[in-house]
Amino acid sequence: MFNRDEWILEQQNPMISLKKWQTTVDLVAKLYEAPAVYIIQSTSKGYQVVIGNQNANNPYRSGELFAKDMKMFSAQVIKNAGPLYVNHATNMPEWQDNPLVKSHRVNSFLGVPIYWPDGSCFGTICVLDYAVTHYNRTFQELLWQFRDLVEGDLLLNSQFLQLLELSTKDELTRLLNRRGFFIQAEKHVRLAQRLGQSVGVMYLDLDNLKQINDQQGHRLGDKAISALAAAIHNVLRDSDVAGRIGGDEFVVVMMTADAQALPKMGARIRAELKNLCVGELQDMELSVSIGTRLFPVNELTGIDRMVSMVDERMYEDKNHNHGSQAGAG
Repeated sequence: MFNRDEWILEQQNPMISLKKWQTTVDLVAKLYEAPAVYIIQSTSKGYQVVIGNQNANNPYRSGELFAKDMKMFSAQVIKNAGPLYVNHATNMPEWQDNPLVKSHRVNSFLGVPIYWPDGSCFGTICVLDYAVTHYNRTFQELLWQFRDLVEGDLLLNSQFLQLLELSTKDELTRLLNRRGFFIQAEKHVRLAQRLGQSVGVMYLDLDNLKQINDQQGHRLGDKAISALAAAIHNVLRDSDVAGRIGGDEFVVVMMTADAQALPKMGARIRAELKNLCVGELQDMELSVSIGTRLFPVNELTGIDRMVSMVDERMYEDKNHNHGSQAGAG
């Protein structure tokens, strides 16, 4: 999902057209006859120019960063959650330490807030001018209309990502479903190839799920599946990819050069699963069969083939010791 506290320029935003945003700020600059128009994003880390109009007199470019404590016009817009119009800043004492006024002799600022779909503040769209301005009410209202275009893209992107999550997440466990796992795991393998990294694959199968469903009902069967998913989630690193690819089958993909990383993770998952057997699961003694394999970079292939090879090791583990030990690394 999209992280709102990270810079939008550094994330994939399928429904946001930065080209359209560029056209928007260029058009605003022409309409207002202004040298500088920006869309600025605010996060806990500070402010970033997402898009600036293409003009030689524009003091800042796309991607430029500003500290959170810097006195900026846009910071005032965000703080007050409302528009700000300053038409003669060089003649106003409260703006003399503003870097745009102090270093670039900016006199005029007109800005309005931009909001995420949930009502939290994304940032601002703003118009700057070196000259003293006298924008009438129509010009101020017009900027709100351009703001609405940007907010429309943020809404579409949010809705798209919500639908994408629904289509790639397993409803019961909240891990990736089969489709989501293979999409993300394939990307993980391609990245490992570019970085020259080995990839470890772990295949896990919850033992005796059919027996649990038949004897104690599917509700407890679902609880057992959720317990294994939670054990996997609790052990994963942020960079690992994990998914539920079948009723009781899970796969983990990780970049590692350590041949012992997978057996160690398997042991930790088993220990975590044991700790999670509480309440209705307390007397069930859940166990899991695990197969693992470390693929050196020269053996990396399609993720389907890699998972199939590790699946065979999982069944060897299940047949050999009924899931009591981790599969060979």
